Amino acid sequence: MEIVKLREIDTQPVEFDIVSMTSMIQHRWSEKAKGQIRDKQAGKKTKARDKRDPKAEFKEATYKTSDGKYGIPLLSLKAAIIGAAHKDLGVEKTLVRKALFIQCPPNGGPDMVLEMKCEKPIMREDTVRVGAGSADLRYRPEFTAWSLHVKAIIDAELLQVTDLLNLVDRAGFGVGIGEWRPERGGEYGRFQVNRAAAEVKVAAGG
Repeated sequence: MEIVKLREIDTQPVEFDIVSMTSMIQHRWSEKAKGQIRDKQAGKKTKARDKRDPKAEFKEATYKTSDGKYGIPLLSLKAAIIGAAHKDLGVEKTLVRKALFIQCPPNGGPDMVLEMKCEKPIMREDTVRVGAGSADLRYRPEFTAWSLHVKAIIDAELLQVTDLLNLVDRAGFGVGIGEWRPERGGEYGRFQVNRAAAEVKVAAGG
């Protein structure tokens, strides 16, 4: 029997900060809204619409950590970074999916939320199109200025630290996070890497 010695994967921890370039709009689905969708898909008769509570809808639309801090789902950030990757840049989307893992903090909760540094959000009232051209109102939070500290692990044989930070910058510039982001034709949810912190981490990484 041949004994095979496995070579360890060359992983590298990376930490960086991102800071907002534009406001960010969030829209987390409330449990009530998800329940209504389940009932509709199950063929149950829907009840007459309850009287709306804009402030409650606004609060339920925010993402929060398990200890009540405002935040961003880490999967939204990773999706933005993957969305910025392209084979013409020398970094394909499939490579980023398997070479980058953002760490969920202890207070991340079931939504795996990364805590933001921000002021309290303002409540927006927006008109949106739903169904066959009909309109409705949405009450959502807008964060005018925000920042985020990110801890990640990369497969250093597939993805270099500098490539990762460049992708994060591209993601912030042209993909974005949240509602009405550039990826969806909007201008909200744009961000960039904190330059000073990034330079320190690249130098420390070797």
